[in-house]
Amino acid sequence: MLKNRLMTRLVMLLSLLVFAGCADVVDSVKSGIQQSGDFIKASTEKGKGDTAYNKGDYARAFTAYQSAAELGEERSQFILANMYMAGEGVQRDPKKYFYWMEQSADNGYPSANYLVGRAYLPSHPSVAAKYFKNAADKEHGSSMYMLGWMYAVGKGVPQSNAEALAWFRRAKAQAFPVEAQLLSESSLQSYVKQENTRHAKTRGKKQTQKKLVSAIQQELTRLGYKPGPVDGLFGSKTRTAIQSFQRKNGIEPVGRATDEILKKLKTFR
Repeated sequence: MLKNRLMTRLVMLLSLLVFAGCADVVDSVKSGIQQSGDFIKASTEKGKGDTAYNKGDYARAFTAYQSAAELGEERSQFILANMYMAGEGVQRDPKKYFYWMEQSADNGYPSANYLVGRAYLPSHPSVAAKYFKNAADKEHGSSMYMLGWMYAVGKGVPQSNAEALAWFRRAKAQAFPVEAQLLSESSLQSYVKQENTRHAKTRGKKQTQKKLVSAIQQELTRLGYKPGPVDGLFGSKTRTAIQSFQRKNGIEPVGRATDEILKKLKTFR
């Protein structure tokens, strides 16, 4: 009944504006009617999806959520994404999961912004920070915490203890379990030093491993094996080349890049 009354009033308003000759306003109202109609339809489909999902009828729920998602309803887009990931009512499809999760995030759904931020964090931290900020601005505790951590270690954003402390405290206010050492200036400074030391050690180990792989690749190439480019990156070609060398020389073909295998390679001239 409410839906019918709303649409009737919008149509009456449009008619009055037509008679008054207000063309620009008419176009605006037409757009408003379309958007209102889409909103009502999306809300209806979302409700159908909720009912079906709660009953365990995932196929029907998927159809309803998809209809609402295609109309831009952000919560339905979020649920649809998760159904694609779980294979509920549809074949599992990680690509469609991420597509709909991004759609939901871009339409402002906080949990979607958080998950998309986590997905981008390893390779595109600055992009991740923007998604976390979108969710944090809507009081999403997990995203506030992630922003605090990113400011603390300077990942994707300029390092700032002040910003980190502010976001950690906001996350705590949202009942997110923030470690006590992250809630005061002095203990946060100690945490940042520890993180910087840990990251420096990790970087050092990665650089050492890259040099080792590069040296192994050089030796394999010299001996006529095909490890791919000598770039220090351990991929399937390098692994296969190591295994080929090991098999030929009576060594268990585990295919790992180690100091021992480098020594073995260097003994063959």
